[in-house]
Amino acid sequence: MRLPLLASLTLLCVTALDAAAQSPASPVGPISPSTGLVLRDDIVRALIHESSGDRIHDHVQRLSLLARDTHLGYGEAARWTEAAAKAAGLQDVRLEPMATGPQWSATRGELWVSLPHRYKVTSYADLPMSLPVGSGSFEGTGLELVDVGTGALDTDSAGKDLKGKVVLTTGRPSLALREAVVKHGAVGVVSSYSTPPWNQPHRLDGDFPDQVGWARVPPGLMPKGTPSPFAFMISDRQGRELRAQLRSGPVKVDVSVAVKEVEGHYSIVSGVIPGTLAGEEVVLTAHLDHYKPGADDNASGSATVLEMVLTYTTLIQRGVLPPPARTVRVLWLPEFEGTRHWFTHHAADPVRRVANFNFDMLGAHLSRVHSRFAISATPDWNASFVNAVSESTVTFMNRFNGVKYPPRRDFYIGSVTGSRDALNARLERYSRGSDHQLFNDHGIPGVSFTTWPDDAYHTSGDRPENVDPTQLHRAAFAGLSAVTVAAWADPSNALELARLVSLHGVRRVADDEFNARQGLASASTAELPGLYRLARASVRAGYQREREALRSCLPLGAPASSVQNMTRLLETSEAQALSRLEADAKARGASVREPTPSEAERRARSVIPRRVKGQELTPFDEVANNTPPQDKARVETVQAAMNAATVALRERGEDELRFYELADAIASYANGKRSVADIRDAAYAEYGHAFPVEALLELFGLMEQRGIMSTVR
Repeated sequence: MRLPLLASLTLLCVTALDAAAQSPASPVGPISPSTGLVLRDDIVRALIHESSGDRIHDHVQRLSLLARDTHLGYGEAARWTEAAAKAAGLQDVRLEPMATGPQWSATRGELWVSLPHRYKVTSYADLPMSLPVGSGSFEGTGLELVDVGTGALDTDSAGKDLKGKVVLTTGRPSLALREAVVKHGAVGVVSSYSTPPWNQPHRLDGDFPDQVGWARVPPGLMPKGTPSPFAFMISDRQGRELRAQLRSGPVKVDVSVAVKEVEGHYSIVSGVIPGTLAGEEVVLTAHLDHYKPGADDNASGSATVLEMVLTYTTLIQRGVLPPPARTVRVLWLPEFEGTRHWFTHHAADPVRRVANFNFDMLGAHLSRVHSRFAISATPDWNASFVNAVSESTVTFMNRFNGVKYPPRRDFYIGSVTGSRDALNARLERYSRGSDHQLFNDHGIPGVSFTTWPDDAYHTSGDRPENVDPTQLHRAAFAGLSAVTVAAWADPSNALELARLVSLHGVRRVADDEFNARQGLASASTAELPGLYRLARASVRAGYQREREALRSCLPLGAPASSVQNMTRLLETSEAQALSRLEADAKARGASVREPTPSEAERRARSVIPRRVKGQELTPFDEVANNTPPQDKARVETVQAAMNAATVALRERGEDELRFYELADAIASYANGKRSVADIRDAAYAEYGHAFPVEALLELFGLMEQRGIMSTVR
């Protein structure tokens, strides 16, 4: 039956209005043949072209004007971020105050040379980081300057009278403060140190002679009631100038430092993009604190997260994106301490936190400061779908951003005022050193986006001109791509995510097998039996990691039967890989029989440690520093094993952040299911280093003694 024309037009209009009223389709879909992502191509283009590295760079410049390593400067930055987040459309934005207490505040800090000629060396007003936080007040004129080299007084200052004098050092100011001031009566320190130990593979003091390093005066140096000493930070060039003057005759300095303690606190800026599922969250973090300018570290991460919020809210308002399935919670906070505080108050919230995405040092101009863009994966013991999502993202970005003039401009990520640097991003194995490690320690899978290394890291050279708007744009897209999958995936498309995890898992276990077989091929005859057992454990750990990553798709709605089929395929592949490994060992003449376990090995198999709830973030260093004298030898056993591992990993070319706080990284494997022997094998799979089981028994024993661990036997 034919409808009259008017009725037909009316029906069409109603249908169109109904369609317009419907929520837009989910951005998550099958793996795209164009991008390799589980995002629709039109969504990928929207995320690229709605976000802006130029806007991020403007915000970086704004935050870089503030000395965010004091509560006053940080407070101004937090209030600005709060207002900007509200303007960007973030909801329920609030400042969550941390503990109130005495806060260091400087009103003046000047260092002058008065002899042989009077001139100003540096001042707090010109460069706030030249006066380290924690410095004490001091007024003095005509003070003799004495060079103490690295600050190790036994070798650098033998026979020198330091009482009442100012010492000049190339070393970390804390060393000279303890030796020259506390022990020998000097009144303060001038230091040209600029390179933290973990950055020394990339630069040394003096490589950039005009950079001024960042430091603090440690609390508790002086006896109670005695004022803290002062310290000034100067550049390597300034230090060499002063030493040249000392060779020609006496150098005297005038010092004027005025500081005070005021009651105050730091705050956490928190807000959400509400999701449709009750009680599920994806958490974005960026640390807002740091010295002035601190452009890459970490104005870049803080500003990038702000741009991500603006991109999401804009696309949701336009109907390009529906609201997320899971609430996207955004936290700007002080690094480490802010996250610890947040967990103290929110760990028990009735919320399932699916993943953490951490943004720290994102904008380094890759060619100018010799950096590289990378994402740190979750540790093997906390496997998750976020690794495959992150890896697919950087693979896509490299494909269309590895040259200056790509054939597809719709997938090119650049900025109007930025560089055309070629991109070679990667997903790396778990590294610590930022807030994501605390989320992982709480069992929440956390990945971290970063540009590392950076020639200006923790120095006055970390300025906005060394931050690239193009790299900022790319970092923002990488975060948007990964977070969109984690926050928008639902039962209708979680199977596609599981397929992506399975696909990338095949590549990772192939790498695990290659490394294990290469290790056997290069081992000596004497090493073969023990190495075969570890290589076998490493391959098994890799397959277990990928099975767990697949299972992490189940709470998102992936069908259990499909995930089970994928894990069975991994089990078949694992058996084949282990057979190849056994064949390699036999070909080398190695015994594949399980050796008779030693007494320590038997103990390690029977002890199953588990973190005590609420003690997830207590570090081993705290245990070591408070151990009674009778247990010092046990602490030294653990420390010697960690030091040996650090040396081995460093010589092998591993990045310093891979083994940052290594004892704590290993302690995180304790979940009440793995024995100490299992943890030894899992740590070998993660780091490629064989940790002595005796040292691991002491590690967990000391932590149990302190009440941080319990043991299931």
